[in-house]
Amino acid sequence: MDNETIKKELVDKSNNILAKYSEPDIVDSVSVMNMAAKTVFLGSLKVFNTEVVPNVIRDLEKDLKSYGKLVVRDQRVTPCCSPSYIHISFNITISN
Repeated sequence: MDNETIKKELVDKSNNILAKYSEPDIVDSVSVMNMAAKTVFLGSLKVFNTEVVPNVIRDLEKDLKSYGKLVVRDQRVTPCCSPSYIHISFNITISN
């Protein structure tokens, strides 16, 4: 599977998960880092309802682990002028 196809699938799956939990954020893109031995896909989601964060993480892990080595992280973000949210990031490493 080529990088563009994977990238599109990751964006679609991320947006489906956000929609499933009625989250207003939309994932526009996933970053790709090409290296000699591996390719890394980096994505992030904003989740405003803290109660659904464990479910979102679980769904990400379930839906994305088949691509390669998956790492999911979350962190609370409290901006000065907008509602706080949980930033959930993922990276998927695929050996070339």
